[in-house]
Order: sequence, then C-alpha cells, then structure tokens
Amino acid sequence: MMRFAAGDEGSFRQLFSGYNKKVINFCFRFCADRAQAEDLAQEVFLRVFRAGKKYRPEARFSTWLFKIATNVCINSARDRKRRPKTVSMDRPLSHDDDGPQVDIADARITADEEIAEKQRQKRIREAIRRLPEKQRAALLLRVDREFSYQEISNQLRCPVNTVRTLIRRGRIRLVEILDED
Repeated sequence: MMRFAAGDEGSFRQLFSGYNKKVINFCFRFCADRAQAEDLAQEVFLRVFRAGKKYRPEARFSTWLFKIATNVCINSARDRKRRPKTVSMDRPLSHDDDGPQVDIADARITADEEIAEKQRQKRIREAIRRLPEKQRAALLLRVDREFSYQEISNQLRCPVNTVRTLIRRGRIRLVEILDED
C-alpha cells in the first residue's frame, strides 16, 4: 500500500488480487448475496484507490481495509432498510439458492451429510443476517477475520468493552435465532 501511495499503480493491482476474494467473502457473510457482495467489494476497493495518496500506516493494512469493508457493509445494510423491496417480473423467483458451495475436505462424505451441512450453513448465514448490524460486524470481524478486540474497536469506533459486549450478545442472539428455527 505504501508503494501505491507513492504512485506505483501496479502495487494496487497486487493488493486487489491478494485481497479481493477475502473482501468479497467478508461482504458475502454480511449480506448473504453473492452479487451484492461483489458490488460491495468493488466499492471497498474504489475507496481504497481514492484514499491511496492519503494512506498512513497507523495499523496493519488488512485492519484498515476491513474497516472500510465493515463501514461499506453497514452503510449498505442501512440503505437497504430504507429502500422498498422490488422484485423483477422478468426474473423467476428461485428458492433453492444455497449460496456458495461448501468445500468438502473429506471425499468420503455422503450425499446426505453434504446436504445436511449445506442446510446448516444456510441456517447460520440467515441467522447472522438477522443480527443487528454492529453485532454482525463485530462477530464477523472476530470469528471470520480473526481480528483482535482492539482492531475491531478501532474499526467500529467504540470502546473495547463495547466490542466484547457486542460479540457476546451477538453469539447469544445467534444461538437464540438458531434455536427458534
């Protein structure tokens, strides 16, 4: 990032290729829509590109990048709440979209086990999507990205104890949501 800030545009391509998939996956876990996640990731990298000259290495690059990603995701979620839902009449409704394919580590997994795992992953994604935005962001940054409480605190602009509370309450609420179903 420092080379890009100094004017080396090839460095941005390297950053993009190294982090694009990670940012898309983070955004997907936040919004549960692959196309929207790709759009959000594009917005994240556009903001990184625009901020290139102003970048100061006060934290790890990944911390700074995922702070931008978190803010973009939270803003998008807020915008979606304000917009009325529209459905295209030209596009048929699909109810069997299971999202991304689950990597199967053991080739001996049966078809029933694979289906059960996909259903479990889908339930978890839906439950995470039902969490309040700050809880969802804190939980995803901690569990998915393995950020420290301090890094999450910096990204969400709140005290570390608030981050701990958000994560604890998010986990409790997640269990409650999964138990409801």
